[in-house]
Amino acid sequence: MEIMGRGLRQIISESPLYFHIGLKYAGYKFFNRKSPLYGSADIINVCNLHCEHCYWWLNRKENEDLTLEQWKKIIDEKFKKQHVFIITLVGGEPMLRPDVVELFVKEFPKRICVVTNGTFPIPSLKDIYFYWISIDGTEEIHNEIRGQDAWAKTRKNVIDYVENNGEKAWKDIWITMTINSRNYMTVRNVIEDWQDYSNKIGFQFHTPFMKGDPLWLPFGEKRTKLVDEIIAMKQEYGDYIINPNSQLELMKKSWGGKDIVPVDCPTWAILSVDHMGREKMPCCIGSAEKNSLKPRCEECGLGCYSVLVGYGIKGSGIISH
Repeated sequence: MEIMGRGLRQIISESPLYFHIGLKYAGYKFFNRKSPLYGSADIINVCNLHCEHCYWWLNRKENEDLTLEQWKKIIDEKFKKQHVFIITLVGGEPMLRPDVVELFVKEFPKRICVVTNGTFPIPSLKDIYFYWISIDGTEEIHNEIRGQDAWAKTRKNVIDYVENNGEKAWKDIWITMTINSRNYMTVRNVIEDWQDYSNKIGFQFHTPFMKGDPLWLPFGEKRTKLVDEIIAMKQEYGDYIINPNSQLELMKKSWGGKDIVPVDCPTWAILSVDHMGREKMPCCIGSAEKNSLKPRCEECGLGCYSVLVGYGIKGSGIISH
């Protein structure tokens, strides 16, 4: 038996962690106490690609990164102190800092997800939870967004990992697709291309940082039809598609906030830090810099927060001025 890739023995060993999660959830439901459930860390401020849709490049300023010792301090003083359950490592490209990835995996065994473009060889780490491999469509469209030969490099590294690390290695590979106006017709292609080499696939939508972003897939007939198609595909592909229906239904319309202000979005539920360990605002794709560009909450398509809203976890519901 597995639940979200976690076996029964692992679930039993993690019971103290679930106790803290339960306390946090009860505190939220009964007393409106807001304490982070999950974590996100930009462990590096460098990336080998320059993807057209990527929020990270919009606010990037310096190359400075933290040492391993400094990351250990952040782990202890932020994530462990607040009993954060699962942490997602992002960047930049996190596989450019394998030492930091290994540190997080050591400190949080089976509780670290790594979001990677997959263009570097994927290391086999005994206690990794899983790798999120970013795929943006068919080979042609993926390369248009991420750069020449990016798809082939990722494909090779994923297949090498699955074929060289034991019969269960495929369970470590999860595909993530950010749907935009250029790739929305390729959802089924991505499933068919990658299902044989991966455990799960998750979908989210591109979140713009400015009005009129050509990559944003507007709310309306096309988007609604696509969401309905993904829901129908779940009957065909079963739990390979990880998105719950409650989350997918939210994606048909504005669910997060007003303009650049989070309202129903539970930004408090994910403790997010940048490459210097500073807390990001208003959410994991925001910035620690006050004058940075802000994501448009009104048009948000992030999977990490919408899934929480789908489960009844929300923000303040109040627009602050």
